[in-house]
Amino acid sequence: MAATIEFEGFTDQRLEEFRRWQGVSYGVLSEVRDRLRPGITERRATVWAMQGFRREGADRYFHLPVALFGERTALPEPWSTPSFWPTDRALADGDAVILDASPIFDGHVVDTSMSFTVGATTDAGHAAMKGDDLTYRGTILDAVRAGATFREIAHTVDADLTARGYRNCHQLHPEAVLGHRMLHVAADLGGGTASDGSGFDTDVLRWFGRGIRAAVESGAPSPTWSDLPTSDHRPPPGLWAVEPHLAKDGIGVKWEEILVVEDNDAYWLSDDVPHLPRSTSA
Repeated sequence: MAATIEFEGFTDQRLEEFRRWQGVSYGVLSEVRDRLRPGITERRATVWAMQGFRREGADRYFHLPVALFGERTALPEPWSTPSFWPTDRALADGDAVILDASPIFDGHVVDTSMSFTVGATTDAGHAAMKGDDLTYRGTILDAVRAGATFREIAHTVDADLTARGYRNCHQLHPEAVLGHRMLHVAADLGGGTASDGSGFDTDVLRWFGRGIRAAVESGAPSPTWSDLPTSDHRPPPGLWAVEPHLAKDGIGVKWEEILVVEDNDAYWLSDDVPHLPRSTSA
């Protein structure tokens, strides 16, 4: 059966389902975080994540789960999309970690990330980086509400993080994305991971490919959000996963959550997210 993909005009009930599944995804990543100990490999961490997502009802992924340890959180050169997939790199005490997953629950594509360190000692430098990265949660929301284009917002974030002494890592994400659309896959595609061999879901990746081509060839709004010319338009209504990723001194941090864009407003789908201080997200 061909995939029927919805990307705008979501009802309040549908938004509530996305909100619920985003929370479930963070919950699974939090379980993996709590199990990590020195000596555990990236591969083992992603297996735990997939087991958790399967338990919660995910039967496929926009992209397979990602676990980056230590220096790999900074996406060191040379870096390409296959570099994101897990390796036998073992966790060491004090390492920085990024967990990222995009499970599909009952057709709802969600994309979530978290950053932390493993060990008894709090890394003040890592905490400061997370705080700096979190400032873009407000910057990006304000800019979307003010009517800035996606490209303008991406340039603003890049200029600010560069001025703070960081390196822009989301430029090394596929299509250099600061963000991308979130979708609902309406048809029953028969279950299974449906990966095309690159680690991405075949049907969803094909939909993104068509949208990117339309943006290049006819100037249609792109399903990806970057500093490229195809993003030189105001944010279209729908759900957008936002993922600013920065690095310095060999470690990187990122967060990722869903932004709701409406014709005349924008807001974060939920404030109950792990990268917000508990006093804010409670």
